[in-house]
Amino acid sequence: MTSGISSDQAGARRAAVTLRDVAREAGVGLGTASRALAPGSQYVADDVRSRVLAVAERLSYRPNASARATTTGSTPTIAVLVSDIRDPYYAQLVHGAIGKARGDGQMVTITGTDHAVDDEVRVIRMLRSQRPRALVLTGPRTGSPASLLRELERYERDGGRVVVAGDDDLPFDTAVVPRQEGARLLVTTLRELGYRSIALIRPAADTADVRAWEAGIVQGARAAGVRVDVVRTPGVERSRDGGRAATAELLDDGRPDVDAVVAATDTMALGALSAVRDAGLEPGRDLGVAGFDDVVDADDVVPGLTSVDLSLEAIGGAAVDLALLAPAAERRRIEFDARVAVRGSTPPRG
Repeated sequence: MTSGISSDQAGARRAAVTLRDVAREAGVGLGTASRALAPGSQYVADDVRSRVLAVAERLSYRPNASARATTTGSTPTIAVLVSDIRDPYYAQLVHGAIGKARGDGQMVTITGTDHAVDDEVRVIRMLRSQRPRALVLTGPRTGSPASLLRELERYERDGGRVVVAGDDDLPFDTAVVPRQEGARLLVTTLRELGYRSIALIRPAADTADVRAWEAGIVQGARAAGVRVDVVRTPGVERSRDGGRAATAELLDDGRPDVDAVVAATDTMALGALSAVRDAGLEPGRDLGVAGFDDVVDADDVVPGLTSVDLSLEAIGGAAVDLALLAPAAERRRIEFDARVAVRGSTPPRG
């Protein structure tokens, strides 16, 4: 009669190493061994930590993430929610978050969401069962935020941290993307270059980031005396094809009475460059084109694309810094500067 457990399985069970085994071999208490193996712990002497780590390596000990979550309330994981991982904007934020988390002994997971609040709520409910240490929200969203706020508050009551890397529209610690200020600076710079009339290419989705960008453009235009026309093409997406379609519509009746086209993202601006060429015009010489967020190797296209650097990688890292802090009574905000990068797509006008 067989037992139903193979010799390999039995051997694997005998070979399983626990934290207690590591502590005994290292000659320390269970709590000391746990702290020595915890990334970033400051309450263990260096020689003790080295001894425990050496024993853990020799015994091939691997911490049990589920057990740690039961004990501490979370796993050493920061979940970053992005709306579209194909968008270079999110890639920059995530890259900054990963670099910072690695240095603090945390792991970053990337979770895709749609731009809708309901989809974010669904994803957060799934994540709650996995107990990540923190959630970092990056994307713009459409819909009422009430249900999202309720879900995030539940997550915080369970001991998690919520941080925003983006627009300043949710009541949590935030690493703020300087979108409105960057848009204002862009218009001011274009006016200094001689541009007096611009057309805005905006996505159809009415999200917080688009509203902030448009508000900055309008603010800068009023101060600098620049005329602004908004191209509101129904259903246009924040993509290269969307920027191309909206610009083509603008140019259908011949060259418009504008000096430059300003798109809400670099990706849309690349589509605008193509549409300008399709109309028989030369970008830069006949019609200026500017983008926003400076994330698509804008200096490698021809002509180089004028854009606004929003410090996205630094913002991703700052979001992790906030996530690792203990909760505070007052909301914390970290702000960054925007910088306009002028390139060949908006040369000085005579």
